[in-house]
Amino acid sequence: MPSRLRRFSASTDSSDAEDEITFNITNGSAPKVNGTANGVNGDGAKEETKDKPEDEEPEEHIEPGMKNGLHNLYSGKEDKKGRYQWQDKIPEDIGDPAENDKTAKWALLVRNVKVYGDPTRVLAIHSIVVQSPLLKKLLAGVLKGYPGITVGLNRLEFTGKFEPLIHRWAELQAAIAKLGDETDEERTTKEHANLLQDVLIKEFKSLIDRSQDLMNKRVMTYDDLWTLFQPGATIFTRQDGQETAMTLLDTKYGQDCKGNPCFWVRCKYVDWDGTRFGSSKSNSLIYEYAGTRHIAQLRAFPIDYHPDAQALRARLVERGAKAEALAGPNYRAYRGVGWRLGNFGAKDKYNVEGRIVIDTYGWNRFNPSYAIYNQPFTQKELAQESLDEDGEESEEEYEEESDVDDMPMDGHFADEDDASKRPPLTTEQKLICSPLLRGYSLKSKLWLNFFVNSVKDIEWQKDAFERLVLPKNQKELILGFTESQRQHRDTFDDVIEGKGRGMIILLCGPPGVGKTLTAESVAEEMKVPLFMMSAGDLGLDPSKVEAKLQDILEMCTRWHSVLLLDEADVFLEQRSLHELERNKLVSIFLRVLEYFEGTMFLTTNRVQTFDQAFQSRIHISLDYQELSVNSRRTVWKNFLDSSPQEHCITKKELDELARMSLNGRQIKNILKIARLLATRKDAKLSHDHIITTLEVTQHLHSENQVSEQTRGTLYG
Repeated sequence: MPSRLRRFSASTDSSDAEDEITFNITNGSAPKVNGTANGVNGDGAKEETKDKPEDEEPEEHIEPGMKNGLHNLYSGKEDKKGRYQWQDKIPEDIGDPAENDKTAKWALLVRNVKVYGDPTRVLAIHSIVVQSPLLKKLLAGVLKGYPGITVGLNRLEFTGKFEPLIHRWAELQAAIAKLGDETDEERTTKEHANLLQDVLIKEFKSLIDRSQDLMNKRVMTYDDLWTLFQPGATIFTRQDGQETAMTLLDTKYGQDCKGNPCFWVRCKYVDWDGTRFGSSKSNSLIYEYAGTRHIAQLRAFPIDYHPDAQALRARLVERGAKAEALAGPNYRAYRGVGWRLGNFGAKDKYNVEGRIVIDTYGWNRFNPSYAIYNQPFTQKELAQESLDEDGEESEEEYEEESDVDDMPMDGHFADEDDASKRPPLTTEQKLICSPLLRGYSLKSKLWLNFFVNSVKDIEWQKDAFERLVLPKNQKELILGFTESQRQHRDTFDDVIEGKGRGMIILLCGPPGVGKTLTAESVAEEMKVPLFMMSAGDLGLDPSKVEAKLQDILEMCTRWHSVLLLDEADVFLEQRSLHELERNKLVSIFLRVLEYFEGTMFLTTNRVQTFDQAFQSRIHISLDYQELSVNSRRTVWKNFLDSSPQEHCITKKELDELARMSLNGRQIKNILKIARLLATRKDAKLSHDHIITTLEVTQHLHSENQVSEQTRGTLYG
């Protein structure tokens, strides 16, 4: 028999009803609550502690997820670590939303927060919501083009430092001043605008007055720098010593890589990536400073604060037009500094004086680690004027730049387009065009960054080919072959496509007879680059020679340049059974030359050492004989006539000099020394000066005989 221990009444929070709770002790049985053991029925399922209504019908069985409707869960009370459990009941401390249909009627909603640590005020504006459609219409003109602001939204909200309204404060004041009161709409608009103006003046009057005072005096404090830089403004700075203008994207206070506080200025500029003009980004920073500083002394500042802004704009636009004209491969002269990124991001600088090939596409091809990739212009940037169908300017004048890295979206760079298909740059785009060009220095044999203002037109030596001392028919043959090869190289192909399109010309003969000068004068006559390749450009490591050689041949083909391999016997010497490394080099040349599509000149005075396999790869072989008396007379006369220094050498003395057994290089060196001797004595160059020079250097010319074998041709 169960024994009853105790009976008592318990009251609940929800009602005053009393529930009788009885504890029964049985042999091995658990206490029961309202007929259940620990709130668990006999089947092991939990039951509610309250008795179910007698008239409640049993719930219909529904598959999981098939009941139509939704069930809300609410976050419960959080513990010290911010954790909580989900619950069915709505939290008791929740209130009604602050914004509702009633608040939506007001023209403005101003949210305020408590201020701590400031004895002058207890509240500060957190944000302002503009709900008046009339006020939005007014602000559409004031904030036109400001990034991140879409005035047409149902909720136009300003927060933070209220940069759009502070930056366009003068425009807002002017727009409010122009409002009339002739119609109800104009009067209402003016009332709403005055409300906004009063709120802003009350909150930011000291900031606005201080900023305007600083800018009027053309100075600025570090803390107020953000008021000076309005997104979309043209910013002036110097990069690598070059005057540069860019369009401001945004600014922020932060730190540099070393943790020093600074003000970041993020801008965009126009650059050429080898296929098209587009936008690139650049970061400038202004380090923290005390007090005020002249705006024109900042590392970056709005271009209107430059002492001579109008002349500066004209110079930058002119430079941008020059950069646009140099887009694509261009053969030019250069005198100035070139640089490239070295180890650890440092800039290695080089003094460049000579001819260069400007080619950004080639830069990307042969320097993929430093390739240039731009964001394409937006439709607004491509058009000079953004107009709607009704002739009004579009509201979406400013488009944000997408945050992508400097890589093509599809993994490869686009092909070059015809220059006539490119839309011309606008004046504003020329203004913010980059001062850098990418190209190749033919003298330094390096890919470098060049400055636009240091690029000059080439002063061609128009009489170089005429002064070349060669038989007339031989000169016409060489020039005719090379010009025809450049114009019609695509019309001939081998059994295998891309093979055998090139032209290889061998020039063999003794030293100083004009072999190298032939290639140089041909390039000058055709006005194409001359790439002089030597053993130092390729090295002797077979694993690297092939890659370097292929790059050089591809560059020469792309630029339609003349390739000169001087002293070619270094690489084309006959293979042997004992020199395996040299055999590798020769085999690389044999294979790679088959696919060369340009014009190559090979010069040598040791043609008898050439490998036999080169015989079938050489299209023309020209034998240069020792200079005859008439040829030497012509060489002497050419050098004398081309010199700015006066001379008094007679025709008889010239004939005497021509009978001396000298080659062209020796004649040039003798005249150079004789001119120096005449200059030292402050006299005209005379026959005696030349004879004196010959006597001093006689030991250099005493053995000037060349064997008949050296003068033999490849086919002789």
